[in-house]
Amino acid sequence: MGWGTGPQRPQPRRGTSNRTQWVIVGCAVLAVALVAVGVVLLVTGGDEETPAAGETPYPTGTLYTPPTPTEPVITKGPHDVGVEVGRGVWFTPAKGWVPDSDKSRSGRNYLLPQFNSRGLIDGYYWVRQTTLYDAKGFAEHLVDIESNSMVNVRISSGRVCKPANEAIKACYALSYSAYVRTGTGKLIPFRGFVTAYQDQFGNVTGTDAGLEISVYKRRVNELVVMNRTLEKSF
Repeated sequence: MGWGTGPQRPQPRRGTSNRTQWVIVGCAVLAVALVAVGVVLLVTGGDEETPAAGETPYPTGTLYTPPTPTEPVITKGPHDVGVEVGRGVWFTPAKGWVPDSDKSRSGRNYLLPQFNSRGLIDGYYWVRQTTLYDAKGFAEHLVDIESNSMVNVRISSGRVCKPANEAIKACYALSYSAYVRTGTGKLIPFRGFVTAYQDQFGNVTGTDAGLEISVYKRRVNELVVMNRTLEKSF
């Protein structure tokens, strides 16, 4: 049935035999059946292709799953007390050591004020962290930075250290001696040491500690104890 130039006047129908009517009815039934089958195929999408033996069909959206990055889980343990450095590392300052008022410095820096001399110090304990170096590289880097402004610097051979805490996967230490120039130009003998600790995730924590020679023997143990508290917190 088509659309011509417009509506047409009805035409008289010819007579139709019984046989012709049955043929028409049969064709109509067949057409209905074909339409029904077509609807079923349209809804179901037809028969799905069955994978051959040994083959695994790929579900939509599961061809590639990016790996989940491994991040350290930071928890506070029984040895995480005192001052938090970062990445789950803490240390406990010794008595008489005070936080540096200069907040522009990275990490955590504690100072030992000189007795009866306001604004002067006898030593410092500075903790910093990095992921750019391993333990050995960071220890050497810190010594280079600290000794750059000193005079007659003597750096010892580095050594591998083995803390008791198994969470520390690498450790490296260096010591040095030098003279520190004061604001008046006076040279003061100085001794320091750097220790760097690396954990299983590649995070490196470095402690940079130093004292004037005049108080070194009397107070060096305080620096050692602060390092021990830091080691336990890993």
